[in-house]
Order: sequence, then structure tokens, then C-alpha cells
Amino acid sequence: MSELWPHLPAVVSEALYDHVIEGRPPAPQDTHPEQTWAPIGARIRPKRIRQLIDAIYALAKERGFPTPPNIHTKNSFDRDAAHLIRSHMDLSWAEAGNRDLWSFISLVALPHVTMWRFGPDNKERWVASDLTRHTWARLWWHAVVFAGQEHILAALTESDLNQLMERRSIGGDPRLVREMARAVLEHTADVPRRPVIRDVTARLRRYLAFLDMRALSDRQVRDLCNTLTNETITRLRTAGVLYREQSQA
Repeated sequence: MSELWPHLPAVVSEALYDHVIEGRPPAPQDTHPEQTWAPIGARIRPKRIRQLIDAIYALAKERGFPTPPNIHTKNSFDRDAAHLIRSHMDLSWAEAGNRDLWSFISLVALPHVTMWRFGPDNKERWVASDLTRHTWARLWWHAVVFAGQEHILAALTESDLNQLMERRSIGGDPRLVREMARAVLEHTADVPRRPVIRDVTARLRRYLAFLDMRALSDRQVRDLCNTLTNETITRLRTAGVLYREQSQA
């Protein structure tokens, strides 16, 4: 059974974020006096929220908290935190799409780790205006999309995931995200990945203007992703892009 987590109204989120900008981030709490709830469902108990806080804090400490993380630490933390967030938060997809819920997580439950991971300056990481950019919402969705394919998620960088998840026509289809990620990983063992994933996602989005992926079988989706990735690599090699990337690496 899915659970209801507290929501933090937008006006309250904005006020708390102002405190963050002023250098006064709130301490982690399992409740907030102005939190609200969805009208129907079983509400999560504060004890369970505290368990999430403790688990994420313990993971951050393993990665060096409060010392600022480097790029490798960030990637490692995100992959493990995605599993923790998903395992502690049994949400329906509708509830997971509620921005106020994720603002509660970043500004009430986990402000200390949010600050450590992203710092204060990027508002989208704190106030959940875009769930693909929010510190914790994006990790929950990563875990959902790659459920059963965690090895693929572990091999992807933040930049890779941005290309896949922030493009709504791609990111809204978990099967397509997984197959596109798998194809890119399999075909870029000996070439730079970044230009490939940027080009192939643009190529795929052009196809999606004329093709309904729901009409395709799993095999057809996989074949399409393989074909497009091979086309991209061939084009980039012909243009010399991959050689330039390798020489600069």
C-alpha cells in the first residue's frame, strides 16, 4: 500500500529557501507546523520520516559529509541514495509527482544533505519546480525507471541521466529510457560517451514526432535504440567529432 508523505506549501517553501540563501538552512526535522496532506490515504508517521533522514545522513557521512563532495563522490552518492529514497518512500506515481512533497523532503527532512550535495544557489534543487532537477525527486524516479536494471543506472553519469530524463518525450517512457541507456552504454565502450548520448537523444526525439513507442514491442524498441546509436556513432566518426573528443580527454 502506498503512503502519504507531508506536503510543504509553495509559499512556505519559498520562505524556507530564503533562509537557505541567507546562510540559515533549517535543521532536519520530521514534521513542519505548516505541512499539509493529500486528502485520502495512510499518512506516514514521523518515526518513518526520521528513519529516512538517518539513512540518508549515514550514507552522506560514508561519502565524506560535511566535506564538499567531488564529482565521483556525487555520482556514487546519488546511485546509492536513489535506492534508499525509493525503499523508504512507498509512493504512488501520482503522489510522487506532487512538487510540495519533494519540497518537504529537501527543506524540512534533508536540508543538511541537500546543502552538502548541491549548495544553496540552485533553487530547483530545493524548491521542487522541476522534478527532473530536484535533489531527491529525480533520485526516486531514477530508482523507479531502472528498477531491475540497477547496473545500467550505476554506469550512467549525471550528464547522461540529464539527457535521458530531462527530455520529457523520452523521460516519460521508462522502457525507452532503459533501452536508450543500455544501447549507449553497449556501443560506447571505445568512444567518448558524451557526444554520442547528446546526438542520439536529439535523433530519437525527431523520431518520436512521428512514431508512437507504445505501438512497438520490447524487441522493436531495443532494435530502434541500437540502430539510432549506431547511426550517431557513424555520423560523429565521419565528422571527426569522436576523434577530437578522444584527443582532448
